[in-house]
Amino acid sequence: MATEEDLRALARVAASLAESDSFAQTLAALATEIRRSVGLAAVHLRLSDPAGREKPLGALAGLPGSAEELSDRIAECQALGAELVSLSAMAQRRPVVVAGRWNTFTRDPLWRPLRAVHAATTWETFVAAPLLSRDGVVGYLSAFYPPGREPDPDDLSFLAAVVDQAAVTIDHAGMIVDGREQAAVRERRKLARDLHDSIVQDMFSLSMHARAIGLASKAPDAEAAAKIRSDAAQVVDLSYSVMKTLRSMVAELRAPELDERSLVASTREWVTEASSGTGLDVKVVDEVGEPALLPDQREDVWYLVREMFHNVVKHARARHAVVRFTQRRDEDARTFLIVEVSDDGVGFEERAHRPGHIGLNSMSERAGRLGGTLTILTGPGEGALVRLEFCTEVSQVSPNSADRVDIDWRPRDDFPGGTR
Repeated sequence: MATEEDLRALARVAASLAESDSFAQTLAALATEIRRSVGLAAVHLRLSDPAGREKPLGALAGLPGSAEELSDRIAECQALGAELVSLSAMAQRRPVVVAGRWNTFTRDPLWRPLRAVHAATTWETFVAAPLLSRDGVVGYLSAFYPPGREPDPDDLSFLAAVVDQAAVTIDHAGMIVDGREQAAVRERRKLARDLHDSIVQDMFSLSMHARAIGLASKAPDAEAAAKIRSDAAQVVDLSYSVMKTLRSMVAELRAPELDERSLVASTREWVTEASSGTGLDVKVVDEVGEPALLPDQREDVWYLVREMFHNVVKHARARHAVVRFTQRRDEDARTFLIVEVSDDGVGFEERAHRPGHIGLNSMSERAGRLGGTLTILTGPGEGALVRLEFCTEVSQVSPNSADRVDIDWRPRDDFPGGTR
């Protein structure tokens, strides 16, 4: 039977897909993960527009050929008079279960055009579920259960959660693909990733525990009572986690205008709000005063600091963090601004932040526009220090540059005098 961990695994896969530019890639990987997590013989995902006409976009797992070819075969069956359960599910906006569908499928001549596709796959029960998003029905999921696997209420409850996850992923991918401005696309990718990484996973866990409480309440014995208490405690903990994450995200979206106050003062105000309720002890160390920066430089530094600190709140599991502004002069008397964000959390490894990670990409791009360097000093269990350094003189920077800088990864103890 599928478990909550399977659902969390699906949510993690969906999170990585939410930033993809390819709708087709998103659907294909999603179909594969749904088949694995639910234990299905095959899966067919299909999108449709609001008028109900199918777009040429879908994905298969466990069946040969392409989703487009399968849709053509389904259309042939429909033309012969076959009843499509998927259309009924979309019209009713709820899953439809058909036990013993395999027998009808193999014997009814109306389904002959599809039999070649299913020749190498054996299944028994068929479930069609609509994909519901904020814009209504966006498609359907066809789930083919293997022989001897009659879905019970728990299975269907899990499938409902999986379908919800798929719809949210598709919706977020659509937000990204439909974006027209690159800046807006980057912000949407980051927001979609943040939602999937935290709130979506916790909300699905909440729904699973709530369903478990409902099922346990129907068997009021001592064991059921213990199960209810355990799941209720999980609901409370997850609710707190969701609220903490939302508070951090709202603080990030409500950035103060930099023209109104100094960069350091804005940073101090924002990190205080972003860390509120997290138990994180934060210090902002100012060894510079207000640095002499161009407006574009100030904005890039501001967003870099936000991203650095957001990673601490979100991933580090730290007790203490320090944001430090300092500067140095080189042998040519040029002034360099240095901004460091350090913590005493779990640390991370370079391989855990592969190319394509939206937060690191954004930081790399901004450091490139500043003409600076970005260094990350860390190790498992050793905390982390993220260090930005750039020359503040106008002749040394190119704010319109689109080049990224390569992030310099080093062991945590490789930086003399690094803050902890």
